[in-house]
Amino acid sequence: MRIYEDLRVVQARLAILQAVAVVLVALLVVQFWSLQVLRARHFRGLAENNRSRVVTLAAPRGTLLDRGGQVLVGNRPSFNVLLSPEHAPDIDRVVARLAATLGVGEATIRERLARRQPYRPVVVKTDATLEDVAALDVRRRELPEVTVEVVPLRSYPLASAAAHALGRVGEISERQLQLPEFQGLAQGSLVGQAGIESRYNRELMGKDGFRRVVVNSRGLEVTEASRQPPEDGPNLTLSIDAGLQAAVEKAFEGRAGSAVALDPRTGEILAMASTPAYDPNEFTTGIDPTLWASLATDPQTPLMNRVIQGAYSPGSTFKVIAATAALEEGLITPATTFYCPGYLNVYNTTFHCRGGRGHGLMDLRGAIANSCNVYFYQVGIRLEIGRLAKWAKLMGLGAPTGVDLPHEASGLMPSPEWKMRLFKTPWYAGETVSVAIGQGQVSATPLQMARVAAVIASGGLLVSPHLVKAAAGGPRAESPRPLGIRPETIAAVKEGMCGVVAEGTGWRARLQTVAVCGKTGSAQVVSSSRLEKSPNAFEMQPHGWFLAFAPAGDPTIALAVLVEHGRSGGESAAPVARQILAHYFGLDRPAAPGAAGVADAEAED
Repeated sequence: MRIYEDLRVVQARLAILQAVAVVLVALLVVQFWSLQVLRARHFRGLAENNRSRVVTLAAPRGTLLDRGGQVLVGNRPSFNVLLSPEHAPDIDRVVARLAATLGVGEATIRERLARRQPYRPVVVKTDATLEDVAALDVRRRELPEVTVEVVPLRSYPLASAAAHALGRVGEISERQLQLPEFQGLAQGSLVGQAGIESRYNRELMGKDGFRRVVVNSRGLEVTEASRQPPEDGPNLTLSIDAGLQAAVEKAFEGRAGSAVALDPRTGEILAMASTPAYDPNEFTTGIDPTLWASLATDPQTPLMNRVIQGAYSPGSTFKVIAATAALEEGLITPATTFYCPGYLNVYNTTFHCRGGRGHGLMDLRGAIANSCNVYFYQVGIRLEIGRLAKWAKLMGLGAPTGVDLPHEASGLMPSPEWKMRLFKTPWYAGETVSVAIGQGQVSATPLQMARVAAVIASGGLLVSPHLVKAAAGGPRAESPRPLGIRPETIAAVKEGMCGVVAEGTGWRARLQTVAVCGKTGSAQVVSSSRLEKSPNAFEMQPHGWFLAFAPAGDPTIALAVLVEHGRSGGESAAPVARQILAHYFGLDRPAAPGAAGVADAEAED
């Protein structure tokens, strides 16, 4: 009996357990049915409404420093307003509200939307104000498709000073987006558009980071899933001396032209100025169309870097090349003399000396110091164009210097082959007479002529001008190349150039405690006959040149100064050079008075 009772108890308990199990299974089935059927739409909506978004963290561009570590170009924080149109159920409403909030035209926003890349936010406004950010924050729930990001913005503390050398940045163009060098960049990216900013764009850009965030159905950020911090672009140290650059800019105040100073031993550019200039800060957030139109159409071409893009007749500064060529070819010696009555009749043409005045008997030193045209007419006749062109090209004319800046002009050194190829006519001997004094078809940039001065200053080395002094993995400047010029030739030409400043046409560049060597020049803009008809017309006046190096015994600086329409180099360019050199050597005393008869502007070259 006991056994049967125990069996019944066990069976009852099993029945209860089975009932419980059935109930539990039924509940699970009901729950699964509820989740998969009744609430399926709800959970599908939740899955669809939770999305991820990648937010770019812009990398600051590398800082540009001068040779002493002073910041020439840096970055400042700014706000960009972004629109993600794929998250906007009513894009027209969003555009209208956004335009009203930011003061940006609806047409501008729609244009940017039309040019956007798929699945990338559109930059609606750059460098937004704190008031803009506050207004968007108030409307955050109305405009969840809009975000504000903090981005580094390029800053140019020197404003227009050295603008052409440093360059500028601007929003990448549609054309640039198609180029291999800009692969991976998107609409709204800021890239170098001129100067060092352009030449070293990739080196300066760094590497952008990102934030991967989860957003809800309204586009509002829920959480951050992951983060990759940006990598700053490497800094570049330039050869520019900020103090000397400021002195050059001050010396050129109110003048149009250019100046470049370099180390004749290395080719490092110490200062580079082109005036008039522009403020690159105007370009960082997208330049106003009206301002751009005024800059692009200004007859004084403020966007052009005259130092490397302006090709001018070198005028009498070319006599440095002619003298070197004649000495090296053995056609003259430093003691060779020619008589200057104020003119030379040759090839059925009368060629005049400057000012129409005769210099009398001139040796090489006197001819360079007083810039005697008649002497160098005779030199040109002896050299002929072939040998003259050979030495001009050897000293860097007729080809780009290779400076690390974009869009450098080559200038022109004419030759019989060039003339026949271009004009289908032979070269005439009378043309050589003009070229020997830097007139006619010959043209050069101020940087090319500064390098000519450096050749004499360095004892015959052709340097490679460059602006980047230390670049992380960047190209290194070529070592100075010996031209094989005899020391006696260098000494003779240097003596003449020192005479230019000591007692000749360049006396206005004289310093009291430092021996300066130089060469003046006047570059014709129009023919002499046209100038005679309009002697007071500013735009017809010759450009003024001055080449210089100092100190005479061991030069550490060489420079070229060009003052547009400055009449003569001695009158206009030499005083500018003096100001530059005075700052370089720490001198501020006035120049010594000139010798009798030299100060006459008409007698200066």
